[in-house]
Formats: sequence, structure tokens, C-alpha cells
Amino acid sequence: MSLATDTSRHFEFKEHSLASYTNETGKDVLLRDTVTQGLGCKVTPKNTKSFFAEAKVNGRSRRKTFARFPATSVSEARKEAKKILGEYASDKDTVGELKAVKAADKALKELFADYLDDRPKLKKGTVDDYNRVMNKELESWKDRNITEITKDMVKRKHKELSKNSPSRADNAMRVLRALYNYAIAEYELADGTPLVTINPTIKITATRTWNRTERRTSYIANDQLEAWFKAVNELESERGPVKVDSIRDYFVFCLLTGFRAAEAAGLKWEQVNFKSRTFRATDTKNSRDQLLPMSDYLEEMLKRRHEEVDSPYVFDRSNGDPLGRDQRKWCAKITEASGVEFIQHDLRRTFITIAESLDIPYYALKRLVNHKADKTDVTEGYIQLDAERLRKPMQLITDHILRFAKIKPSSEVVNLAEKRG
Repeated sequence: MSLATDTSRHFEFKEHSLASYTNETGKDVLLRDTVTQGLGCKVTPKNTKSFFAEAKVNGRSRRKTFARFPATSVSEARKEAKKILGEYASDKDTVGELKAVKAADKALKELFADYLDDRPKLKKGTVDDYNRVMNKELESWKDRNITEITKDMVKRKHKELSKNSPSRADNAMRVLRALYNYAIAEYELADGTPLVTINPTIKITATRTWNRTERRTSYIANDQLEAWFKAVNELESERGPVKVDSIRDYFVFCLLTGFRAAEAAGLKWEQVNFKSRTFRATDTKNSRDQLLPMSDYLEEMLKRRHEEVDSPYVFDRSNGDPLGRDQRKWCAKITEASGVEFIQHDLRRTFITIAESLDIPYYALKRLVNHKADKTDVTEGYIQLDAERLRKPMQLITDHILRFAKIKPSSEVVNLAEKRG
């Protein structure tokens, strides 16, 4: 359902009707529930929907935004609104008052802390990236009041950062944009008006000055696999907590499974099932567990590691902790020894590229790499692919990689430790 020109409407809030509303007015639209008086929902021109509670307190209007739809359901919003309205009625809105007072003098670092507190389910890698942006690209702004950061300041900062790294400059501005979107929805002054009304990153979009960084397309070609494997197997130990055998096997595992770097680094033995010859990724990027079959070569490698490793992690450091997700130092060593330039994510791209070249069915490939399901694809919702259905495709990919790496004939399993010897 479309909102053509109205900027305020009254009706009974229901999940489907609220979800169907689209705002085409170019300005915020205020929807008000006819069941719970005082409950409303603000719909922005970008169709972001936020619940609010409003009432008259001591002769003046009070409005408090408290949740987003559809993350918070209508029934939950009604309960929360009644609670807030009850506080208004007894003039006990102390939390709102304190928040408003603090919001008027909110530094960027405080906004960042609030943002993280409200998002406890963010992936560790995402939080690490945000922290890097705050402590590097935006470090000089951390103590600034968020109302002092202007559109022109943001545009100049973006231009300055782009001189060193266009991609990091864009990433820093995307983080800043997310923080200000949160501030616009969350912070209000004592009279109920928003503390921040405009996202200062809007000028980068309006002036079309985002950097056009090309998506990486690099991968390890078939004729490079032999040199790459040789360099991996010949990695030498060095001082430090990392065990070089873990690094070797970690890189090979990533290539033969297409696992994301962090998901492979944190793999635990409790996620490996030798009886069913499967392993499971948890806490994945798309929050969906991924159960995969072992190819014969992977089974041999994992069994060997299970006998040798005294740690809850498959790929451990010498102190029993898991490997870190950032192995650029080792990538550089392998590149120097092999002449094959790559980054960690290229291993995943290589796996996918090889799978496609072997005519692995489209839906099987999506399950192998745990890509997010397309909600508009009805067929995909009906197809059920268990680990056994994926065993043959996984084996085909492994055989192809190892054949070009000259590690094993197509019908013979070779122990990687013996090969190194």
C-alpha cells in the first residue's frame, strides 16, 4: 500500500498492513494506532519504520522513539508504548529526561558506544572493523559533539582519506552514516524533537563523490596451483605462538572448502563429525549454520590433525587458542615463495570459480558456499540439499584442485604430512 500525499494517518496497526506501507511523500509520515492511543510509527522517505509513544505532559507534547519495525512486532510495541505512556502519566519519565539531557552533549565516541550496546549480535569481525575506523580514520573526531560535525566537514574528510585508500575512505563514511542513522532515530531533546535531523554523509551521495572501487576478481588459476601448494607445504616455522602446521593446513582447508577466513579459523572439533564425515560452520556471516561433507582428502587431513592437536580448535596456536582471521603476513610469504599473488578471500573465489567451471548445479554451489537465499526465488525455497547431496560436488572440486596441484592422482588419497616429508 502506498502513502501518496498524507503525512499523518490513523488506523489499526497490524503486521501485514504496516509492512505494506510505502512512503512516497518525500517527507516523514506519522502513522498512529487506533487500538493503543499514543502509539505511533514514523515512516521515513526511505521507508524506515520506527515506533514512538507520544502524550501531553504538563501541557506540552512528549514523543519518544523506542524501536524499529519489523524487528519489534506490533504487539511488543503496544506493550512498550503502554509502559512509556504510564511513565508519562505519572510524570516518571526519568530515563527519557536523563537520556535527552545527555544526548544534547553527545560525543561521537559515546554515540559509537551506544550503537554497539544496542547491537550485541554484531559479528566480531564487523565490530573489529568499526573499531578500526573509529581509532584510525575517525580518530580526530571521537571527542567531537555529533551536532558539530557538518556535511562539509564530512565531504572534506572523505576527500582527505581517499588520497590514501579510496576503499577505506568509503568504508569509514559508511560506518559514520550508520552511526548517524542510529542517532537520528534514537536521540531526542527534552521537548521530544530529534537531536540530529540530517545525516551529514548525505552530501557525499548528493555530490556523487563516493569512490568507484572495483570489486576484486582475483583468484588462483589452475596453472598456479602447483606453485601455490608447494609454497604452502614449505612454509617454515618461526618464533611466536602460531604453529606453522596449523597455518599450512588452514590455508589448504580454506581452498578446498571455500570457507570464509574467520569461520575456518574458529572451527572447533565439536563441529567435526568423523562418523558422518561432515563438519559444520556456526556463527556464519548470514547467521545460518552450514553443514558440509568431507572430501576424502579433507577427511585424511582432519583425522591426522585430530590425532596431533591437543586443543578444542582444529587450527590452533601453540597456546591452544584459535588462529586469527588475518593471515596477511603468511599470504605474503606464500606469494614471495610461489610468485602467486593472492589475499585470503581469493581462496574462496578460487573454490567458487572452479566449482562453476565443473558445472556444479547452481543451487548446490550456493549451499556449498553458504550464500544467502534469494527470497524472490520460489524454486530455491523448495529445494532441500543435505550434506550427502553435496558430497559428490565437494569431491569433484577437491579432485580438480589437487590434480592441477599435482598432489594426488584422481583415485588416490595422499597424506599431506607424508607429502611434506
